[in-house]
Amino acid sequence: MWKHWVALRSQLDGQLWLRPALASLGSALLVGLALRLGALYRGPLPLDISAEALIGLLSIMASSMLAVATFSVSAVVTAVTSISNATTPRAARLILSDTTTQNVLASFIAAFIYSMIAILALEAFVFDRAGRFIVFVGLAAIVAWVLVALVRWIDHVTRLGRLETGIEKMVAAALRAVTPDNAAAWGARVYDGGPPVASAVVAADKVGMVAQIHAGGLQELAARLDAYVYLTVRPGDFGDTRTPIAYLTPVSDALREAAHEVQSCVAIASSRSFAQDIRFGLVTLAETADRALSPGINDPGTAIVILGRELEVLTRWAEIVRSQPVCETTFERVLVPPLKAAELVRDAFTAIARDGAGAVEVAIRLQKTLAALVRLDHAELTAAAVAMSQEALDQAERALVAEQHKERVRAARREVLRLAGAQSDAERNRSTEDGVNF
Repeated sequence: MWKHWVALRSQLDGQLWLRPALASLGSALLVGLALRLGALYRGPLPLDISAEALIGLLSIMASSMLAVATFSVSAVVTAVTSISNATTPRAARLILSDTTTQNVLASFIAAFIYSMIAILALEAFVFDRAGRFIVFVGLAAIVAWVLVALVRWIDHVTRLGRLETGIEKMVAAALRAVTPDNAAAWGARVYDGGPPVASAVVAADKVGMVAQIHAGGLQELAARLDAYVYLTVRPGDFGDTRTPIAYLTPVSDALREAAHEVQSCVAIASSRSFAQDIRFGLVTLAETADRALSPGINDPGTAIVILGRELEVLTRWAEIVRSQPVCETTFERVLVPPLKAAELVRDAFTAIARDGAGAVEVAIRLQKTLAALVRLDHAELTAAAVAMSQEALDQAERALVAEQHKERVRAARREVLRLAGAQSDAERNRSTEDGVNF
């Protein structure tokens, strides 16, 4: 059941038709409510408006909203195309799932549907004074909604397809994914060893990307069978019908028969999702920087901007990893592999180190970004940053032509090593002091 809900939610996420459809349904219900209540109410009313006047107003609204809605949909399609070309195709869903865009389209289409249905109802049925008054009040409310939406839309549509907007949305999605649960294991235990010796193997039920993991469902299954579930994947990993995604131990016939229940708790989708996948946000940012560094675009400034935004995401991850909630374990029978700093650093900087090696300003900014990661004083992150710094230097040594440029990158690399060495000395001193205190 959970897996079907995740699949449904992933399919509905970014669908432009959902909110307009719900708003249109509400508009139709309002007209039906006016017809029903109008026949029941016989009290005084502040306004008596004729059916002909209402039809005239509704006709104006219907004709104008049809044109506005058509223009707005065209603007959204243009913005999605522009964002996909300027950043990465993976960012298109962020534009489609933009709440402001969906609410604006919902208001325009709902106004059109309300006007059309109200005109047909006024022509087909006899509305009492109260019914006509309710239709008018509904029209006034929708006009107010449309005016507010139109003002917001004028400002929003001018920024919708810009590169800066795409980057901001990707950063926001990446930061939303950096939560204590996603940084740890969603309440499960973290293990960094191999699979258990005697265990039943569970593969995915279809080919795709791991979208989400339901640790609570796995805990219930393991408790019922008195077993342990060792997952081998995290959200963002690739799954197929032959490679293990989990091991169940100790082996029993009941465990082998429960393989489909494990599969139902690991949602496989056709593409990656931002919900539980911290790495996906960094990948989309890196793809945008890589596109900017292509010879056809040649925009190192965008790559430099993205290096700073990736540093922001990694800094948030380092802060959360140090927090107490990450260490809390709720599901003792479920074990999940850790999210390693080396994976995050590789996802964030490999493409930039490769394709930005020939631009000295990008190569130097990358080394400074890695130095900033070292300053976060996280041992695993420091080791990953030092390794990436050496890889980036090797790329720059081969790509740069001027010796002066190479020396500037080497100097930035030496700063990374100096900070890492100072951090190691500080850790050794703390260990020595702890030993003395003990």
